[in-house]
Amino acid sequence: MKTVAHCTALYLHTAGPWIYPQIDRLRRYRPVVLAQETANLEAFPVDRIYSPEAYGPAKRLVNRLVRKWTGEYPFYAGILERERVDLIHAHFGTHGARCLRAKRGSGLPMLTTFYGADASQEARLPEWQRRYRRLFAEGEGFLVEGNGMKEQLVRIGCPEEKVQVCHLGVDVERIRFREREPDGCVRFLICAGFKEKKGIPYALRGLARAREERDFPFELVMIGDGPDRVQLEQLVGELGMEEQILFRGMQPYAEVLAELDRCHVLLQTSVTAADGDSEGGAPVILLDAQAAGLPVVGSLHADIPEYVVDGRSGLLAPERDVEGVADCIRCLVDVPERWGEMGRAGRRHVEENYNAALQGEKLEGIYDGFAR
Repeated sequence: MKTVAHCTALYLHTAGPWIYPQIDRLRRYRPVVLAQETANLEAFPVDRIYSPEAYGPAKRLVNRLVRKWTGEYPFYAGILERERVDLIHAHFGTHGARCLRAKRGSGLPMLTTFYGADASQEARLPEWQRRYRRLFAEGEGFLVEGNGMKEQLVRIGCPEEKVQVCHLGVDVERIRFREREPDGCVRFLICAGFKEKKGIPYALRGLARAREERDFPFELVMIGDGPDRVQLEQLVGELGMEEQILFRGMQPYAEVLAELDRCHVLLQTSVTAADGDSEGGAPVILLDAQAAGLPVVGSLHADIPEYVVDGRSGLLAPERDVEGVADCIRCLVDVPERWGEMGRAGRRHVEENYNAALQGEKLEGIYDGFAR
């Protein structure tokens, strides 16, 4: 059995569980994880993991100084040799750039997956433009979530022939499917970081606008946190929706699934932020929601139109289009008979194209083309 080293800065944040199926669903490759920090190991167990937290004081100091002055990791090459690794898989473009020293030292091929801000926000900075040029020249291959992200990677200088689309996958067996039926109160869900690119103000304003034309009972649960929380709470007050909206903060994945089971519609109106930050691909919560049977109201942003089939499993509006979002919400509220049909279409879409088990097999097929 060949061995692949998964390299990431933090293993593993609860906001990034979509990395875990790429590790856990491997059947023909033994995974080893190299990280700079660890968290939530009980939720995301892995047999072999290395991090500076296990180093002695002197080695931790060397690691910190080399990382600070060179942006690279001095001890990875030795670990790769000791574990008899056949392929490096770096998660996030910035981390791929930081792993080049280990790649050179080990002589191993390396794949790097880009996920979003690493291909948009960081790619605007001169330092990362320089480092990405080296990464694109030396890295054997690059993976992205969808075709929109592939185009973005080519725009910032990656040779097109090096880029492959590999959809992220979700554990559909773990997600309970339920056809949605009206019960007197429409329950909406937002599950996202509270930052500009998530476009939450457009969802809130769209919801308020939809109610102006025809009032209807509703609740909105907001899972997440971030720098824009105070502004969002103020906006909820300005819109007069304090009684209907509940801020729940960050929640574990199990509670996210429980909330998906309770709600009727997911709102995900992402935008490109002023600093260039974007989804790059698309939020994985879109897959979780469709697998659970929720229709989606989303935006025509990045790879969201690839994740959500507009008109079949959800309704999409242009970015920052409050009236367009309101129209999508009104369509679902006015015709709840569509919820079940859209939910079934969404579940099929995820099972056929974003099933973690199938995507794990596809990822291993890609590994086969690069592993030494």
